[in-house]
Amino acid sequence: MKLLFALALQAFLLSAAVQASFIRRRPHDSILHRRNDDESLLGHIHDDVSSLWDGLVGPHGDSSSSSASDSSSEGRIAQSNSSHDFSLVNWLNGVLGGIWHGDGHHGFYKTNPSTGRLLANKPKLGLAWPNGGSMNITHFLSKKVSWFYTWDATPGFSPVPENITFCPMLWGQNKISQFKKHVLGNINSKNNAGKCVLGMNEVNQQNQAKMSEAEACFMMRENIMPLKAHDFYVVSPVTTNAPSGMRWMKKFRKQCSDVWDNVDAVAVHYYGTNTTEFKQYVSEWHDTFNKPVWVTEYACQDFNGGEQCSDSEVYSFHMEMAIWFDKQNFVEAYAPFGVMRNLQGVNKANSLQQGREPNFMFNSISSVP
Repeated sequence: MKLLFALALQAFLLSAAVQASFIRRRPHDSILHRRNDDESLLGHIHDDVSSLWDGLVGPHGDSSSSSASDSSSEGRIAQSNSSHDFSLVNWLNGVLGGIWHGDGHHGFYKTNPSTGRLLANKPKLGLAWPNGGSMNITHFLSKKVSWFYTWDATPGFSPVPENITFCPMLWGQNKISQFKKHVLGNINSKNNAGKCVLGMNEVNQQNQAKMSEAEACFMMRENIMPLKAHDFYVVSPVTTNAPSGMRWMKKFRKQCSDVWDNVDAVAVHYYGTNTTEFKQYVSEWHDTFNKPVWVTEYACQDFNGGEQCSDSEVYSFHMEMAIWFDKQNFVEAYAPFGVMRNLQGVNKANSLQQGREPNFMFNSISSVP
């Protein structure tokens, strides 16, 4: 019986994924946007699926928690083997808005459980937002969105909603003066009330903020570390997922221990098409550097000449990763690349908006029952 149910679910999911590109283009007003209504269609569907599943395998409890003591990549990635019975229903729940914890009527999303972190007890989803005021950010806020950044020292619009944390970034050498003016020299600004700061952008990459480990050390020491005296939460410089990225960060840790010891979290970017490899990559960074991980850019995109993801594969990629991020205690924050009109060479199927409004995929990732 379980096998028949699993096959039926798989057929349903495949059908939904194939049509994702069509659904994603529906007008925003016709999307299931009443995210917080317990009587919404999402809630009803979840209840129906949960009830049917419980009848087959028994009630499903909180199988998503990741133990902080489970430090090996293999252990975390293989944890789904012990809860295989729930993988399909969890995936379906993700398509409908994320992992559900609770009974059929009341529940919650897994958020950052550890105290002492910037986003403690808050959802992990963030907005990589280069849009300034050209789009209304409040249209992209749900109970699952808790923070945003702009690759810059300022939000680029005003006022910033009070229910979201802005994290300024010191992008690179050409942004130092702006960072000093708006962040280091204006610590008590409302824009800095979240007391969060991101290090330099893709320091191992040409045409980004490429610099040596010594240059990065000096830049962080002079411009970012003074913010620690004001209780700022500091996220490391970020690299691409090229092999040079891990090598760069290891050298930075070794050469700049005074800065590294005061960095609160390590940031990563990932562009690829394989979710298993993506999970292994993020886990490896945590295992190597023993700090919470912020995934501040990612997309289903091959930059190495390989085959690109289809629309349905992009959708599945984002749903699976959002579910996985929410389940990992060591992943503190994640922001998919795609809340922007110009995707800068990234597969357009990764777009999280239609016009100036959230699209179906964004609503699926950010919905809260």
